Amino acid sequence: MHGARILIIDDDQHVFDNVRDLLADLAHHVDWAKLPEEGLRNAIQSKPDVILLDINMPGMDGLKVCRHLKETEATRDIPVLFLTVERNLSSLARALDCGGSDYIIKPCSEIDLRARVRAALRTKQMIDLLKQQARIDALTGLSNRAALDSALSSALAAHERLGQPFALLMLDVDHFKDINDTHGHGVGDDLLREVAAALRVRCRPYDAPCRYGGDEFAIVLGQTEGDHAERAATRILESIRKIHLPGARKEMKLSCSGGLASTTELPAGFSAEEAVKAADEALYRAKQTGRDRLHTTKPARR
Repeated sequence: MHGARILIIDDDQHVFDNVRDLLADLAHHVDWAKLPEEGLRNAIQSKPDVILLDINMPGMDGLKVCRHLKETEATRDIPVLFLTVERNLSSLARALDCGGSDYIIKPCSEIDLRARVRAALRTKQMIDLLKQQARIDALTGLSNRAALDSALSSALAAHERLGQPFALLMLDVDHFKDINDTHGHGVGDDLLREVAAALRVRCRPYDAPCRYGGDEFAIVLGQTEGDHAERAATRILESIRKIHLPGARKEMKLSCSGGLASTTELPAGFSAEEAVKAADEALYRAKQTGRDRLHTTKPARR
């Protein structure tokens, strides 16, 4: 919890100073926004772990601010604790109905404030853990399809704003059904885990290896394109060929087919869906022309 960030949205500086002092040891940052609009901007930009929100503020009241927070993807999972002098139960119920997690009566009791904020921080930690687990493939430990979509969207946004290159590599384990039929599904699962381990070793910190589904994998290769991306993809295929499975009933040759789509070959203004389609079509050509090879979106040489 010591690395936590707390945002206080309250137009009374005395309240901020008091709450900040009481929570100083629970959070790494305690930020203050005096106005509701400022608080919304701060929450979206800094994504605090907990928001303490005054119900009664000039302009936009705390209930409306809370509804905005819960309707915004970047902030909807942040616990909101209302700060209020209100003791009317129906008013407090409205605060909870609009998305608040809890409320704290002002003036704040140190014991009450700290207990409720600690509970909110634990809730946020659990939410973050569940979100992380929801993006992990249970069998291989790699990121899953949802995480790939997110990584691809981020790479595309960086390409559009800053011109940063990237490439998308799609991989398919060759003859995976035959491997399952011959050696058993346990060996097939071991094989997928070994491929995932090879990808983790070979990929750089700014690459994003994922299990796409079944025996398919995908990697967003960051900060590279063209021939450099092709060489990186070739090294990945080579590392997969070196995998040895001691549990197999007989020696097997393991390989993957690969399809690579790079920002140098994709059309201007391409979408994430078009990048996936291009890499998938290149993968299909690799499988159709004999497997155990890499195809790219570059025009064929004459």
